[in-house]
Amino acid sequence: MPFTRVDDKGRVVLPNELRRKLDINPGDEFAVEELAPDSVILKKVDLRSLMEEMIEKAKTVDLDKLEAEIEEEANKLAKQKYKVLN
Repeated sequence: MPFTRVDDKGRVVLPNELRRKLDINPGDEFAVEELAPDSVILKKVDLRSLMEEMIEKAKTVDLDKLEAEIEEEANKLAKQKYKVLN
């Protein structure tokens, strides 16, 4: 198992063999998630594609329905917080 370390700027160098195997190139972007207190996962992502996908999905949202759902949920929370009876 190869080892690496974090430099004073927080950078971690991935071994060359791993970069070649996973086709990791300069400028590639990664999602970082804590797996356990001493473990992290790096997942290669294409942020541009993710954003384009999110924009396309957002175009199909019914804003009137969304607003009604938000208002309904806000009313429920307010009733709980201020103990309002029905």
